[in-house]
Amino acid sequence: RSVRPHAIRFPLSSIFLLRRWRFRLAAMADSVPTLLGVPIKYLVLCFLVFQNGGAVLLMRAVRALPGQNDFVTQTAVIMQEVLKAGTCSVILLIKDGSLSATWEDKVETLKTSVPALLYLVQNNLQYVAVGYLDAPTYAVTYQTKIFWVAVCSKFLLDKTVHRYQWLALTMLMSGVCFVQLGQSSPSSAGGDDPTSSGLKALGIGLLLAAALCSSLAAVAFEKLLKGSIADMWTRNLQLAFFSLLCSILPLMLSPDLPKIWENGFFYGYTGWTWACIAMNGWGGLLIGAVIKYADAILKDMAIGASICVSAFGSVLLFGAELSPNTLSGIFLVSWAVPLYAGRGDLCLAWLSPPAVPDATKKDQ
Repeated sequence: RSVRPHAIRFPLSSIFLLRRWRFRLAAMADSVPTLLGVPIKYLVLCFLVFQNGGAVLLMRAVRALPGQNDFVTQTAVIMQEVLKAGTCSVILLIKDGSLSATWEDKVETLKTSVPALLYLVQNNLQYVAVGYLDAPTYAVTYQTKIFWVAVCSKFLLDKTVHRYQWLALTMLMSGVCFVQLGQSSPSSAGGDDPTSSGLKALGIGLLLAAALCSSLAAVAFEKLLKGSIADMWTRNLQLAFFSLLCSILPLMLSPDLPKIWENGFFYGYTGWTWACIAMNGWGGLLIGAVIKYADAILKDMAIGASICVSAFGSVLLFGAELSPNTLSGIFLVSWAVPLYAGRGDLCLAWLSPPAVPDATKKDQ
């Protein structure tokens, strides 16, 4: 018997099968989850823009009402985490009939504590830094998190960020800073601020560290959502559990604790307070969906766009002044968002995304 025909036939058939599977895998990679024919990624990004902008407008309206600021803010943060945990628990019970799978893998569960701890450090650093900085410096410095999240995504997730996308992120950060500066009152500009330059430098350093912690937490959560078999609701429940523990600790050390013991945990709560809790709590779950179906960078892009939405809403609803800074910021953000997606190059070659090679031509 001669084995030569088999030796020839085997590689030819293997090449044929490999090519078929490669085309199938390419088709699978191109397919994305959709709802009513629209990619879920775009839906959750749009929802986040209007949800976050609406939450800011709602809280601003509530603060303007008499008797709406008597509650302890930290208790509202705790209730947001309780709401998120309760929502995820109900969905998992309907879907799986049990919550036992959420806590089965102890190592995977403990991994979710990392972003929760990073958010705890971020909140405490922000709390300290705000005492050393005026409002405009604080607003501008904290927006460096837009850059930090791109840097963290590049080095921790090996994500490619092209030159035109770095420019888009720069424009987004600048636009958000312009909008926030346009909304700052003259008294918050810090003209006669007695804080020494050394303490201001310390405040900027602390705030930069807070921005880095926020970015690391978002990228770590993205890695958890996309790098394991646990679904989004399981991860959100785990994160809400650890975030709840991290929220209780600052409350126990807060000077408001005696007030809570005296008046009760829900002292000062109104229907509007619960509305803000619901808006922010479910908004946290929406952020998880954005990170799941898009990424942490696009999450910050959507939040940046939402700041412009809230600024424009403040003009319509509260008669806020539409300053040149605000207009400049809205223009920059409106350009940065399509530019990041590769659609705002204005026919300039150095702003265009790199050409994608045609795989079909290469095979021919």
